[in-house]
Amino acid sequence: MRGFAFYTRLAWQGITKNARVYLPYIFTCVGMVMMYYIVGALEDSSVVAEMRGGDTVQQILSLGELVVGFFSLLFLLYTNSFLLRRRKKEFGLYNMLGMSKRNLAWVLLIENLLVAALSLAGGLGLGVVFSKLAELSLSRLLAAGPSLVFEISLVAICKCLTLYGLIFLLLLANSLRQVHMARPVELLRAPNFGERPPRANWLLAVLGLVLLAAAYWLAATIKDPIVALLLFFGAAIMVIIATYLLFMAGSVALCRLLQKNKKFYYQTRHFVATGNMLFRMRRNGAGLASICILSTMVLVMISTTGCLFWGKDAALLQRYPQDMIFSVHNLYDPDNEDGSYYANRRQAAETYRGLIDAELAARGWRADNRLDFEYLEVAAFECEGELTFEAPGNEFAEMLQMPDITEVRFITVADYNKNFGMELQLAPDEVYVGENSRFPYTWLNLSFPQVEALPNYRVMGALPGLDGVLGSSEAVGRSLWVVLPDIADMQEICRVQRQVYDYYSFINWYYAFDLPAELKDDSEQSMDLVRSVWGQIEEMEQAAKAAGGDAPPPFHYDVRSAEKDWFFSMNSGLFFLAIVLALVFVAGALLIMYYKQLIEGYEDQAAFGILRKLGMTAREIRRSVNWQTLILFFLPLLMAGLHLVFAFPMLSLLIIPFGITDMALLTKICVCCYGAFALFYVLAYLITARLYYRIVTA
Repeated sequence: MRGFAFYTRLAWQGITKNARVYLPYIFTCVGMVMMYYIVGALEDSSVVAEMRGGDTVQQILSLGELVVGFFSLLFLLYTNSFLLRRRKKEFGLYNMLGMSKRNLAWVLLIENLLVAALSLAGGLGLGVVFSKLAELSLSRLLAAGPSLVFEISLVAICKCLTLYGLIFLLLLANSLRQVHMARPVELLRAPNFGERPPRANWLLAVLGLVLLAAAYWLAATIKDPIVALLLFFGAAIMVIIATYLLFMAGSVALCRLLQKNKKFYYQTRHFVATGNMLFRMRRNGAGLASICILSTMVLVMISTTGCLFWGKDAALLQRYPQDMIFSVHNLYDPDNEDGSYYANRRQAAETYRGLIDAELAARGWRADNRLDFEYLEVAAFECEGELTFEAPGNEFAEMLQMPDITEVRFITVADYNKNFGMELQLAPDEVYVGENSRFPYTWLNLSFPQVEALPNYRVMGALPGLDGVLGSSEAVGRSLWVVLPDIADMQEICRVQRQVYDYYSFINWYYAFDLPAELKDDSEQSMDLVRSVWGQIEEMEQAAKAAGGDAPPPFHYDVRSAEKDWFFSMNSGLFFLAIVLALVFVAGALLIMYYKQLIEGYEDQAAFGILRKLGMTAREIRRSVNWQTLILFFLPLLMAGLHLVFAFPMLSLLIIPFGITDMALLTKICVCCYGAFALFYVLAYLITARLYYRIVTA
């Protein structure tokens, strides 16, 4: 018992005497536990579940919980190495005075228990307090009313205790391993060991440049959102590897080039700072690369999810262009050649239209901007006005040409005239195309080489009104509307396309309209209309089965007001999660800055003391320190900005499937995010640079 009290006193003294090292570490542990509890509590909250779209947000938060937990593990292992590096000299002294490795293990065990207890108690306490604030912030993002209910999530508390208990156990095991394997002399000298410059740094620097250039080339050349989604994570990994190589090897190469420049190197501030950076560049490079990657992640997350949040209204309109959309698929089946199949399906669509119109009339609702037509949608490969149905090979180079894949939608001229109040006429060998600002047509003829029964059409011009009719699928890739002379042409294309491509495409019926302003956001009344129509269709189906006839075709619907809650909650939930993760990553970057300045300040303290004795003035020391810290800490910020600039084309493609096509909005948000982050970064630099200067001049 007396021995335990002695070890406890040593452990507590070790923490208090090294408060400058331990306090930021403990605060970081507290912050990680707090954020993990908040995310877990919101995921488990009955208040959030009752919000509009709350279930969707909780599914998103479950993903965020995994990310926060995984990052906590990696980051605390990383920062614990800084702390252990500072304590090794103290442990070496204990070892030289007669304490065995087993005695040191007891001290480390008690230190970890104390830190774990403080972290878990503080983190859970602050988490419980601030979870309500986070809930109110989330309710504001979801446009839900605030709740006066205060909950403490036992599930989230158990998750925190389990996860961070395991993390602190791993930290203890890592500390014991390092102390056990080191000799006493190594422990005494550990804080003074510098990092050797990595070997073959020119080769690694060139490799980093090649990887970075390749990732930038991918981001700049890909034009299709689907390809961008497939290659985004690969490009991100290339950027991460390249960043580490450039900061670790490339920075050494840069320092050596600066040393060869005599006019630059043989100046007081440059001579000392360049030598310091070169001496420890491997550790500097890894830390700076980590800061750069974390900064880039914050900028990318906040920019993209912020764009989704502030552009959600326009995105909803893009996804659901009208208030109520009804459809019947598979009106025409080429495998049923007798014509009765098509006639019966069209008759069912007519019946559905009648039921909908009768419900509108019974409620006294006015249907505005009504659209009612049949269309065929096929995937084709367009090349100078030729549309073919063969898929290209699976080679990677050909996959990058996926922008040539075009979603082609066909409508008859009769349906176009009926819906848009026109009186156009087409000869059997003539077509119109729909206007498309993103992919304007540039050819005068349109042909289907595989459809021998159809002529080589002459394009008579572009028609308005069709762009955006079927929703956000048009924004994802290339799309083309074609107005055909007759329904028979559409049926022939459908038949041949199925034979050639072995892909089941159908002619579908589309019926959509807008509601009066007072009903646009009334999802309950809109869904009541749908339920009424659906009930009548089910009665028709049961009657057909009883009579031994064919069941009516499936009835599909989309109601914008009913989908709005889910859509907005998804965008708002992603933005909220991005804010939470950004806070975690920013805290990580800030702590890396702090520990780098702290540890390196202590390492350089003796060297600057010698320089002062040799005649170096306080002003020269300050200039040298400022130059060194400026180079070290602003390189990650500049590199993160460069990553964001080259990632912008790919980010603009990734948000298109979410219905965001306003690139001006994304540009503004990226610029504002970078400006705000740069301001925070400068403040962090000023604080940490002052800490370094105070240590080296002490």
